[in-house]
Amino acid sequence: MQNIKTTVLTALQTASAITTIVSARIYFQYPPDFATLPSVSYFELGNIGNLYADNQEIGSEIIFQIDLWSKASLSALALAVDDVMTGIDFTRRQSIDLFENDSRIFHKSMQYKIDISDPSF
Repeated sequence: MQNIKTTVLTALQTASAITTIVSARIYFQYPPDFATLPSVSYFELGNIGNLYADNQEIGSEIIFQIDLWSKASLSALALAVDDVMTGIDFTRRQSIDLFENDSRIFHKSMQYKIDISDPSF
């Protein structure tokens, strides 16, 4: 199993196009509250072994979900996140516009996939 959570978090945290919009509001799984928006949340949605040799997993398909939250348009933030994720070799699987009607919060859910193999094998 490949673990690239740190790579994804670091890429999101160091991208000036993202941090100028959300400051330091990048959270694992879910924002702790919605008092300060916009914010970004992320988590690993799947990590599936897809390449084996000599009874060892040497490759994984990894899927991350990035969720964006705001009281206003998410277009600029979505484009910035897409640039970051594709810049670290992820492919966008889907992007869904959602609206939390009870709280009036715009929510965009984006999923990215990457196939990684162990370079030391």
